[in-house]
Amino acid sequence: MSLRAVARAVGVSQTAPYRHFPDRRALVGAVAAEGFRRLEVAMQRAMASNAGRIGFKDVARAYVAFGRANPALYRVMFGPEVADTHDLPELAATSTSALRFVQGGLEQLQAAGLVRAGDASVMATITWASLHGLVSIILDGHSSATREDELLEAITQLVMFGLAPRAPATLPTA
Repeated sequence: MSLRAVARAVGVSQTAPYRHFPDRRALVGAVAAEGFRRLEVAMQRAMASNAGRIGFKDVARAYVAFGRANPALYRVMFGPEVADTHDLPELAATSTSALRFVQGGLEQLQAAGLVRAGDASVMATITWASLHGLVSIILDGHSSATREDELLEAITQLVMFGLAPRAPATLPTA
């Protein structure tokens, strides 16, 4: 993707993008930031329908559905060109906000006693990594469409019950 190709695609002069973006990286960062905004909105809508574990599962579904529906955008969002966001503050903010949304959901589940206590930011990153991995294998063609629901179910079950509060250990009696 070049700024000139983008200009041609949207029907503006080849120099027009330079009025808004100093270089290709800035443009890609802006596209990725918009992707993270859209992803967070999709997850928020999913969480608004249900609460608790069902709501969290709906967020996972929304994440995967977003990736499937927007494969090129998803790849830009997580591409190597924008992995370092030190000079892309908008992208840093939107990607962090989307991850913090997941973290907030986990914190709500912790408060309700539905997942164990612990560092919700670590739990959110683990959840995000699992969902990202699933979207990646789907987009790369390593999973059949018939298995997607099964795999999403397995991920949400592993995350939810792997994070479930542990029952106190009982000591054997003599």
